[in-house]
Amino acid sequence: MAVAAALAAVWPSSGFAATAPGAPALTSAPYVYPFTMQWAPSTDILNLSQTVSHQIGICAGNTAAATQDAVLAANDATYTGTPSDGTYCYFVSAADLLTTARGPGLTVVVDTTNPTSTVEVSGQLGGIVSGIVSIKGTSSDAVSGVDSSVFRAGAVGSCPTGRVVGSSWDTTTFANGRYDVCNVVTDNAGHVAIDTTTVTVANAFAPPGTPTFAPADASTPAAPIQGTGADKVAPHSPTKVSVVLPRSKVLRAKVRVTLRWVKPIAPDLARVIVVLNLRRAPRGPADGQRVYNGLGTSVALNMQAGEVGYAALFAYDISGNASPAARRVIALPSLSPLRPLAGSVLKTPPLLAWKAKQGSKYYNVQLFRNGKRVLVVWPSVASYQLPRRKLAPGNYVWYVWPAVKISNGTPEFGDLIGRANFVLTR
Repeated sequence: MAVAAALAAVWPSSGFAATAPGAPALTSAPYVYPFTMQWAPSTDILNLSQTVSHQIGICAGNTAAATQDAVLAANDATYTGTPSDGTYCYFVSAADLLTTARGPGLTVVVDTTNPTSTVEVSGQLGGIVSGIVSIKGTSSDAVSGVDSSVFRAGAVGSCPTGRVVGSSWDTTTFANGRYDVCNVVTDNAGHVAIDTTTVTVANAFAPPGTPTFAPADASTPAAPIQGTGADKVAPHSPTKVSVVLPRSKVLRAKVRVTLRWVKPIAPDLARVIVVLNLRRAPRGPADGQRVYNGLGTSVALNMQAGEVGYAALFAYDISGNASPAARRVIALPSLSPLRPLAGSVLKTPPLLAWKAKQGSKYYNVQLFRNGKRVLVVWPSVASYQLPRRKLAPGNYVWYVWPAVKISNGTPEFGDLIGRANFVLTR
């Protein structure tokens, strides 16, 4: 009290209040750690010290309790803080012998944590993409916020320096090969997060100047696809190769059959090619007609009745390595000639005729009109004249079976000799 009384005798009562320093400002970049702020100290000669304190949250309307960080000399003008991640209101107070005055606050955001990033490429099959595919991703940062999120595609292990591709990626602008696709996320503090997925680009036609696949009707093997390193391991051969024959035995110049297979499982599988040779088993991918080139599992072939074909299937990876051949013989049974030819349009009921089958005792002929059976006969010879006055106009289908054996008075029929149709008009 004696000190206060002595001071009161020299200075007016207003002089006993401490004078607050000026507003602090960041002298380091926003969000860096540690941060540094600077202010203008008060010139009040009665100020004895300064205190740096903080409250949690932004300064505007902040009523949180203050936490003291440091006590400084009255003329200090800088402070370096090392708080944990978050948003704070920092202020500087000046104190004399009797009072304390708090200066304006400064909102400081501290962010030392990387953001989060995810990426996903849609439209892929077993890691293989072609054409235009979609890229999706997420990004977040709870402290400073996300500044940018960029999708890129580049060499494996170097995606962040690859090309910007956006959310719709036209893979035909890239050479065939393996690539990393990534989402490069940067927060406002400059921290970066990268999420990456690896895919294989396998387009039928690559950009000009880059290796590509041979077209489906090429007669020579496709050239190896470069740019994928020293991969020398070929994929496995296709498996479960089967032939599906048409159910009906209609006499036609060509018979449509389907060749089916199961592709090998390989992340770098580029294509399966099918080679057909009508004289011998193909000795290699160039020995015969290439009837298929792609990533499907079947091909339809037109062959002559009674013809034999030799198919070889090869699986290629993106480096041009080829599997051993998976082979299949396609043997079409010969159909007995039927008359009239299937699809004939007639004005009068025809003479049905077929090639006699050795050992047949007789034949069973069945005739259907518009799906309904209208006639069943058992001729003993390889022909039958349809009744001229009993058949109405319409679409007819007829079948013939041979009775090759009679046991205990009961006929045993052989396989269907043939099936044909005709149209009867007025």
